[in-house]
Amino acid sequence: MLQPRLNIALREFVRHDLRPSHLILGAMILVGALVNLLFAHGWTVWPLVLAFGILTIINEAADRNGQGIPPFQVYAFFLGAGAAWIVLVLVLCTIHPIVLIVGMAAIIYRIAEALLKQRERNRLIAYRRAQGVCLHCGEVYDPNAVFCDSCGEEPNPEVAILKRVAQIYRSSEDMARARAVLGRRVTAGSPAAKEQALIARHHGGKTSPQSPLPKAAKLGGSISSKPKRG
Repeated sequence: MLQPRLNIALREFVRHDLRPSHLILGAMILVGALVNLLFAHGWTVWPLVLAFGILTIINEAADRNGQGIPPFQVYAFFLGAGAAWIVLVLVLCTIHPIVLIVGMAAIIYRIAEALLKQRERNRLIAYRRAQGVCLHCGEVYDPNAVFCDSCGEEPNPEVAILKRVAQIYRSSEDMARARAVLGRRVTAGSPAAKEQALIARHHGGKTSPQSPLPKAAKLGGSISSKPKRG
């Protein structure tokens, strides 16, 4: 009776609870056992197996729960940065020192030029913001306008973003008023009802039945049916 229960438990474990970390940990235990049997002082590999197993379980838990940084990503970044540094050092060792110095000077010059341009741009933006003009072209703009009349861009993007964020917020009174307007019934004969009828006729392609003509407009309505006397 014990063996069928074990088989059922094993199948349930494989179906519901088996994770990749279990397989990786089992493979590492197998490798550690082989190293322990085949090599002298192979028992020293077991702390490494334990550390790798703990990192594997923590990595899977962090990846599954979406909290924290998986350790494998941290170690992969660290090893990748070390390998890139070694390759860079090997490449630099094969370059002539004069060429290396000229290249470093050119890189430093470009970096300094970019920093100076960015600093000048920030200073110009701060000056134009203090003057109250468009940040793109420096022309005076209408504060109530969305875009500048001169360049067609937003005069002050930061202020425009703040206005958009402020428009997103709605108080409880505004929401109640909007619900009341949306839930209001449309009475027959009102402009809203006529507008809805026109929209429905336009989308449906159906024409509404014509209203009957008044009696005065009917053909022969003003002609007497009695014959004239001679």
